[in-house]
Amino acid sequence: MFKHLIPIGERSSEEIIDYLKNKFDTIEINFSELPSYKKEMHRTNAKYCVKNSKLNVEIKDMSFRVFKIIENEKSIDYIDPLESEWGNFLFFVFEEKTKYMCCNSNNNRLLIEMVYFSGISQESYDKEDFEFKDVLSKLMFDYLDDKFLYKKITQKLNK
Repeated sequence: MFKHLIPIGERSSEEIIDYLKNKFDTIEINFSELPSYKKEMHRTNAKYCVKNSKLNVEIKDMSFRVFKIIENEKSIDYIDPLESEWGNFLFFVFEEKTKYMCCNSNNNRLLIEMVYFSGISQESYDKEDFEFKDVLSKLMFDYLDDKFLYKKITQKLNK
């Protein structure tokens, strides 16, 4: 049901960052400004993320970028209304070598869309490996939740 929707062809880190910056109004924050426990959490998660199982990038070699996404008409569908009541913002953390991604929201729309946009290799698609299953599971969660991304994808396919 979903396999044919998965984009074949991996996007570069630069393309992923450009997509984020073009889609939203963002402010880049230095990774060093995060609290130490958050930095450690992201480093550990990136080390053990699906894509790094093949790459084996060491923590010392990782390069993190953090983006604060401004709450406005561009981002409103991606921000959890309960979190925004308290003045929280949507943050997107990205590691450039492993393509690890994390959002600080209960709303998974941004993470699902960014993982989908990043694409997978033909080999991952053919073998249905862990990278393929990661994208597939995110599409399934989106479909079960509210079909936010699924509707966008199928509208493009039907044009």
